[in-house]
Amino acid sequence: MTQAGPSVAAIVLAAGGSSRTHPMHKLLAPDATGLPMIARTLRAVTASRANPVTVVLGHRAAEIRAAALTDTQADCTPRFITAPDHACGLSQTLAAGIRTTSAHPGVAGALVCLGDMPLIDTALIDRMIETFLAHPDRPGVMPMHDGRRGNPVLWSRTLFPALLALTGDQGARHLLHRHEATMLRVAAGPEIAADFDTPARLADFARCFTDG
Repeated sequence: MTQAGPSVAAIVLAAGGSSRTHPMHKLLAPDATGLPMIARTLRAVTASRANPVTVVLGHRAAEIRAAALTDTQADCTPRFITAPDHACGLSQTLAAGIRTTSAHPGVAGALVCLGDMPLIDTALIDRMIETFLAHPDRPGVMPMHDGRRGNPVLWSRTLFPALLALTGDQGARHLLHRHEATMLRVAAGPEIAADFDTPARLADFARCFTDG
């Protein structure tokens, strides 16, 4: 996608081992149409205003990449990278995506999306991007439902150094708490808190998207 002015990138985190759904990796699990979860997530992200889009791989990287490309159009293919330290926790997966994204000087921020959030739609992503670009001095944007924040979260480029400094397996939770008072907010639905981290929830996902 070509656009004038600053852009907002998207980073899709897809490096986890999915231990809670073993032996099935949740990102490979199909919905009712047969589309793998990671491909369903990417369908929404690549159709949005986000540019560029980077997918960060780790565990079972080749399989996740192949599944992600199931539904990708040639002109919307994301960049795939592998986080070398992905086994050290979510923070290192995020850092790999931020390092790649920060190489693009026109990027004003990055929307960080979890690969296992297939119910997030393009409209929400675009609202978050539009909200941020209208107020680029703010630290970012978070979606809200019923008074609670969820994912994805959009981060200003000014916080890229802080994101790179994170450690452990909790991602940017502490950084989000620190800046929560000044983050922009966008209304969203319950999909921002929906996870598919157990075999029972994967069974629920297998009944989603019957209309394709």
